[in-house]
Amino acid sequence: MPTVTIAIPDELSAQLAPYHDTLPEVLRLGLQEVHKAQSLTRYQHGEISLWKAARLAGVSLREMMQYAVAHGVQALVGDETIGEELA
Repeated sequence: MPTVTIAIPDELSAQLAPYHDTLPEVLRLGLQEVHKAQSLTRYQHGEISLWKAARLAGVSLREMMQYAVAHGVQALVGDETIGEELA
C-alpha cells in the first residue's frame, strides 16, 4: 500500500485523530461524496442525465436520486435516463 504524506490544518488533524485507525475508509467515503457532488452539479447544469451522474459517481440511479433530493435538487427521470438505464 502506498504511503501519502499531506499537510493539513491543525483543526482538521484534531478532527481526524479519533479516526486514525480507519483513515483509508474516511478518505474513501470523502471521495465518494466529492464524486456525487460533482456529478450532481453537472446534472444541475444540464450537462449530463441523472443516470450518467450516477454512473460517474459510482452509485445506483436510486441512490443518486435520493442524493439529489436530499440536496434540494429535483431528480427528474426522463425518457433519456430510462433509455440509458435499459441499455
